[in-house]
Amino acid sequence: MEIDPARYDNRVEGGLYDDVVRQLMALPKGMSLGDATYKDDFTRETNVNTGNFAYKCKDNGVEYETVLVGEILPRPCGTKFNAIGNHYLGTANTPNVIDDKTRVKGIFTLGQPTQATEMMYVTFGNQITTLDDIIQSDMEELKRQNKDMNVKEWTAHAGTDQSGTPEYIIVNTEQFYAVPKGTQQAVQGKHARVAKKTINDTIEHGEGKVAKNNAVAGGSKDNTQETEITTNTFYDPTILPDYGGDLFQHVNAKLRQLDIRDVENQLIPPQNWYTSLKRGTLVMIRATLHAFNWKERRVYQLNGHTIRVLDASKLEVEPLSSQPNGFDIGGSSSTSNSRVSDAMASVQLGKRGRQE
Repeated sequence: MEIDPARYDNRVEGGLYDDVVRQLMALPKGMSLGDATYKDDFTRETNVNTGNFAYKCKDNGVEYETVLVGEILPRPCGTKFNAIGNHYLGTANTPNVIDDKTRVKGIFTLGQPTQATEMMYVTFGNQITTLDDIIQSDMEELKRQNKDMNVKEWTAHAGTDQSGTPEYIIVNTEQFYAVPKGTQQAVQGKHARVAKKTINDTIEHGEGKVAKNNAVAGGSKDNTQETEITTNTFYDPTILPDYGGDLFQHVNAKLRQLDIRDVENQLIPPQNWYTSLKRGTLVMIRATLHAFNWKERRVYQLNGHTIRVLDASKLEVEPLSSQPNGFDIGGSSSTSNSRVSDAMASVQLGKRGRQE
């Protein structure tokens, strides 16, 4: 990745990097991934029906949520943040289309932030150590059981040598496309409960407000900048510049507003995703940990539920392209109504910008 030192002046010693690390260190014990200790702060729980692993807080048994930081790496490193996401395209003879039932997620490969200070360097390394501790513990367990499994980790190496310490962290986004609840009910012959309105409210706001609310719920891309967006907002998928063609066979599914936020902690609409989350962007992510087990295969996965930009990148957006991607592994999403989400929102960044 090309580097312009002047672009990173705000991340040097005593600047943004160390501010972020200090605030991570101030979080409750175990909330920051680099500060967490496997089996002390969170433990593994096996689903008796599926055999998959979930990770729970040791003190109260609720799903473990963590916060991690890193810099978004380019596509050659594994990032897949486009309309196709991690969807496997199939072959020319047997194409694998994307329809209303297809689960499509984005993938971000995070690396050590550019020109990291010692504090940030140690923090990112500790995040990888926490994730690797889980893998190593499970490998020892498999060895005791005399089992051999093909394992896909949530970390990756920069080169072909897989023997050393991993350098990258792989994070999956939530699902891109879904059928809105109202549409599901209509297809099933049901309708949503009708709420009563007060006369004063109707007189004060008039028809304009009703039309605005319907526009938000329907996800009209023509009104996204005029109405308040939430994580319940849906959009026509063509709002993404690389959406289109015979691959996409959606009928009722729409593009979801993911919990992706800017430096000011405001939601970023999909038409700005590619420019806001390009290579070189420093991000903080709220994530949950999962492991999916088959007979001879195990996949470890970090699911990112909130992605917050900490510092924008001045690098150019990579050209859009449609490349075959790997398969998707499901995982339940969690709401943003959590202690970890509140902690992320409280991170103070002010109006900092890289010095030109």
